[in-house]
Amino acid sequence: MEERVVAYRGICLSEAMEVIRNQRYFAAEERKFCNNIEIKAVFGPGVYLVSDYTVAAEYAYCHAEANGDKGSVVRQLLCLQNPLWLDGHFGEKEVRTLALAWKYPDGTPDEEILTQDSTELNRRTGNVIREYVMELGHDGIVYKIDDNLTYYIAYCPDEQISAVQLDFVYEIEELQACTFSDLRIRYRRDAEETQV
Repeated sequence: MEERVVAYRGICLSEAMEVIRNQRYFAAEERKFCNNIEIKAVFGPGVYLVSDYTVAAEYAYCHAEANGDKGSVVRQLLCLQNPLWLDGHFGEKEVRTLALAWKYPDGTPDEEILTQDSTELNRRTGNVIREYVMELGHDGIVYKIDDNLTYYIAYCPDEQISAVQLDFVYEIEELQACTFSDLRIRYRRDAEETQV
């Protein structure tokens, strides 16, 4: 079942401008920031997006802080042709279990994998999940966390993501006095006034 939606991603402004200029993402999802915060690609390599701009803005905060930049929320059109659908009943844990059983039918992962640190083990497990999901014929994942939040993973982003544009930009310091919703309204109002 095709899924066509507007989805959001939070990154720093300099990265957002490069993405918008080229209409494609270059940086990996998985990142480690200087403040010991990590973004993990639990479902393997791909572009991770969310349905809620405020959640994207929270991710943007980490990127902005780590890069000494402004936070930015990028809006784009996402079109998945045949996503794997996950929810509270069948989610990350269940798909991981099935993927590992598929990859290691005898129940024993390679000795090399068992000796990896947790970061490398997570990366390898994510790669197995991606491989498994794609082997089933899916081009990404739609993970409905609750009625207000859905995560999207695009495994072929160059073909699946289009119309990339800034939704809003903010300075980290502005969060002391404003919510993400306030900052978005202000950014859009200022952008409209500039166009007039």
